[in-house]
Amino acid sequence: MSLFAFFLIFENLFPLLGGPAGCSSRARRWVTNWARYVPGGDEGIGGDWYDVFTLPSGRLAVVIGDVVGHRLPAAVIMGRMRSALRAYALDVEDPAVVLEKLDRKMNHFEPNAMATVAYAILDPSTHHLEISLAGHPPPVHVAPQRPAAVLDGPVDPPIGANLTTRRRRTCRLEVAPDGVVCLYTDGLIERRDTPVDDGLNRLCGAIAAGEAANDVCNTVMHKLLAGHDPSDDVALVVLRRTHPDQPARQD
Repeated sequence: MSLFAFFLIFENLFPLLGGPAGCSSRARRWVTNWARYVPGGDEGIGGDWYDVFTLPSGRLAVVIGDVVGHRLPAAVIMGRMRSALRAYALDVEDPAVVLEKLDRKMNHFEPNAMATVAYAILDPSTHHLEISLAGHPPPVHVAPQRPAAVLDGPVDPPIGANLTTRRRRTCRLEVAPDGVVCLYTDGLIERRDTPVDDGLNRLCGAIAAGEAANDVCNTVMHKLLAGHDPSDDVALVVLRRTHPDQPARQD
């Protein structure tokens, strides 16, 4: 891939890479977010992506996904999925329905493509996070005085797998004050020589309630990737609910 193509894709598909993105002024009163993306190996870019944007209702939409494949072909599919999901998100604010529409689109127009996707909507007034998982690793969350845990929610088939025989499902998580939620792609936790559970345990041990979203990103990337040259892309999005007694700021 040429250097020009690499930066063109980054500029158009990754909102404020490495920094806060997508929050309306209303959402910024109650939540801060930060993100990281690391391409795997020497391929420059692949099919992992994240997206953060505000819906017409003022709620915050968060997407993270991983297209099967490598290099520019996977990045092209990723761009199409990202655009389609944004369009469907404007029609209906139900994560499961949006992923159903995306799955139908991919099965019809790109039957050889497949991806895992997590789509979440955070309501800044209720602090409820609704999320639907299409074959994607569930987020890790932590609240004050509680250990970090993997979200216990249903996981439906990946987008494009053409395996869905029932409606996709959404589960709900209440984000406590100073609570942190991490969404990620499998390149962060998977290693060829270790069980996936080991990676999940390391991720749970790397996050703490009350820390700034940027600090959580830095800690997670250091503890899980330091000394390791990832062969797969890594995407990470961190959400932190601000404490009601503290003024919100973008970390």
